[in-house]
Amino acid sequence: MEKNFIDLSHTIEDGLITYKGLPAPLICDYLSREASKEIYEEGTEFQIGKIEMVANTGTYMDTPFHRYRDGKDLSEVDFHSFAGVESESH
Repeated sequence: MEKNFIDLSHTIEDGLITYKGLPAPLICDYLSREASKEIYEEGTEFQIGKIEMVANTGTYMDTPFHRYRDGKDLSEVDFHSFAGVESESH
C-alpha cells in the first residue's frame, strides 16, 4: 500500500494568527540599516532582524513534554513514531 506524506508547513509572517489567545509572531528589525549607520564607522550599514514567537507557532506536533513535566520533548521523539501511523476510524 502506497503512503503519501502531506507537507503542512507554511510561511511564518509578522502578525500571523496561530491559535486564539496566543500572541502572533513579531518579525521586525532589532537593528535597522539607518540605526547601524549612527553606531558604526562611515560607510558601514547592516540590518539585524528579530523574530519573537511562541513555540506553538506554525505547524507543530505536541509531544509528551507539552502535557507532562517529565515527558519527552521533540528532540527525544523518533520522527517515525509520527509518520506513517495508521489513523483510527471514529
